[in-house]
Amino acid sequence: MAIVASGQLTLTDLNDAKQLAMYIGASQSRTVIFNGVSTYTPNYATNNQVLTPQLFIAGDNTDKANEALAVRWYHQSNGVGTPVPITANTTDFTLGTGNKTLTIKTNIMSSRTSMTIICEMDFTDPDTGFVVTTKAEIEIVKVTNGTNGNNGSDAIIGVVSNESVALPADQNGAVSSYAGAVSTLTIYKGATDDTANWTITQSLDGATVTASGTPANRTATVTGMSKDVATVTFTATRSGYSTITKTFTITKVKAGQNATAYNMFASANVLTLNDVRTAFTPKNVTFSAKSQTGTGTPIDYSGRYKIYESTDGNTFTLKYTSSANENNKVYTPSGVTVRAIKAELFLAGGVTTKVDELTVNVVADGTNSIYANVWTPDGNSVKNGSGTVTAQIDLYNGTDLVEGTNYKWYIQDPTATTSSGGDADGGNGWRKITSTYNVGITGYTTATVKIPASAIAGTEAFKAVVTYNGEVYGGVTTVVDLSDPIMVRLDGMDKFKNGEGSITIRATLLQAGVEIDSEGTTYNYSWAIYDSNNVKTSFAKTGKTVTVLASDIDGRGNLVCDVSKK
Repeated sequence: MAIVASGQLTLTDLNDAKQLAMYIGASQSRTVIFNGVSTYTPNYATNNQVLTPQLFIAGDNTDKANEALAVRWYHQSNGVGTPVPITANTTDFTLGTGNKTLTIKTNIMSSRTSMTIICEMDFTDPDTGFVVTTKAEIEIVKVTNGTNGNNGSDAIIGVVSNESVALPADQNGAVSSYAGAVSTLTIYKGATDDTANWTITQSLDGATVTASGTPANRTATVTGMSKDVATVTFTATRSGYSTITKTFTITKVKAGQNATAYNMFASANVLTLNDVRTAFTPKNVTFSAKSQTGTGTPIDYSGRYKIYESTDGNTFTLKYTSSANENNKVYTPSGVTVRAIKAELFLAGGVTTKVDELTVNVVADGTNSIYANVWTPDGNSVKNGSGTVTAQIDLYNGTDLVEGTNYKWYIQDPTATTSSGGDADGGNGWRKITSTYNVGITGYTTATVKIPASAIAGTEAFKAVVTYNGEVYGGVTTVVDLSDPIMVRLDGMDKFKNGEGSITIRATLLQAGVEIDSEGTTYNYSWAIYDSNNVKTSFAKTGKTVTVLASDIDGRGNLVCDVSKK
C-alpha cells in the first residue's frame, strides 16, 4: 500500500520538524478550452489566472503561507524538461508582493498542450527552529475544440454564388442585359455560415457594380462593363484568420444583335460532410443550364457536361462526360474524400466548345475533441477526519457536456494489477471500487462519487473512466485530509558516545494528537538510514521499534521511518 506518513530523526543532532502540507489555489479553471483558431476559454489575457499557495502544518487549519521565509516559482511546458525559474515580471507572468502570488496574464497555452506551475516555500518550524523547504505543483491543460484534419480547427472556405457569367452583347460590345450578373460571397467555418464575422472589400477590373449585402460588399451586382472580360475580386479578412480571396468573372459574348449567352447553375453552392465523415448534405448536386438570345427571356438549355472531382481542392479528375444533350445532370460524389466538384458546360452536340463552368466545394463539420475532466466541485479536502468529498467526471465533446456509459472509479494502489484488484481500463496501480471493495465510497458506477473521510489517509488519488461511442476516456483527481493526517514521532535517544553502544527508537503514530496503532498491528514500519551526504546506507529494518548500533552510522546519519497501511 502507499506510504501514509514518514518520520525522521537525525542521530547525534535533532531534526524532527513538523509535517507540512502545501497546495496551490487557482482563480480560474485549470482546463483551457481552445476553439482551434483564436479563442480561449477562460481567456487569461482578460481574466487573469491568479495562483495562490497555501501552507498548512499537519493538525492545524491555519494557512501559514504568509509566514514563509521565501517563495519561489517555476514553470515547465508539456511536463518535460527542467523547470524554468520565474524570478521577475514578464509578458506572461507577474509576481505578487513577496512572491506570495503568481498571475498568468496571457494565453500561455497557445503553443502548449499543458503547463506545470511549481511553487517552493521555505518555512521555519516553530518548535525546532529548522528551515523546512516544501513544494506543490498545479497543471494547466489545453483542450482543443473542433479539430479538422491536422490543424485543430474547422475548415474555413469562401464560396461565390456565381464564379462566371457570359452576357450577350452586340458586335460593338454593347451589353443588351445585365440580368443574372450577380455574385454573393459566403464564408463557411466548418458547415456554419460565418460571413457576418468578416470584413469584405471588392476590387473591380473593367466592371461597374452595385455593392450590397450584410456585411457590406458581400454581393456584387454588375451594372456596366468597360472591358470585354471584367472581374470582381472579393477579399475577406478577419483577425486571427487567413485572408480569403474569390473572383467573379464577367464575359461579353459578341455575336451581333442576336448573340446567345449560356449560363450553368447548381442546386447547392456547397455540400456539407458530417462530423463523422460518412455522408453529404445534400446527398447530390444538380447541374442545369439556360440560354439567352439577345434581350430575350432565358430558357432551359440542353447541352453537354463534363464533371470532375478533387480530393484536395486543387487537382481535378474527370468523372463524367455527357453522351447526349441533357438539360440537367444529377451528380452524386463518388466518396467522402471528395473536397470539390467542378462542372463544365459545352454547346450541344459535343464537348468541344465550353461556354461555362462552376465549382461546388465540400465543407465539413469539425470533429470535436473528446475530453474527460475529473474534479471535485465542492473542494478536495476534509478536515479533522470528518465529512465527505464529492468527485465527479465530466465528459466533453468539444465544449458540449455529454453523457457516457459504464462509469468506473478506482483508488490508487501500487499493488493492484489489471488481473488482480483492477482492470484494463484502470491499468496497473489502480484498484477498482466495487461492492466488495469500496472503503465507504458510494456512487462508484455513476459520474459522481461520495468519498468519506475514512477513505482518505492523508492524501489519496482517485481515477474515473467512462465509455463514449465505444472509446474509454478518463482522468485523475487527488483528495486530502488537511487537518488530521497521520504523523510519525520517533521517540528515543539520538546520541552515541565514543562510537559505542546502541539506542532503541520507537515510532509513535499520532492522529489529531492521539496515538493510534499503539500495538503496531495496523500499519507497516520500514526503517532506513541516510549518511551525512544523504546517501541511503545498507541499514534496513522493520517493526514499530528499531535498535540502531553506533556502527550503523559514520559520525552522523538520518534515521527515517516510512509507515504504510497493512
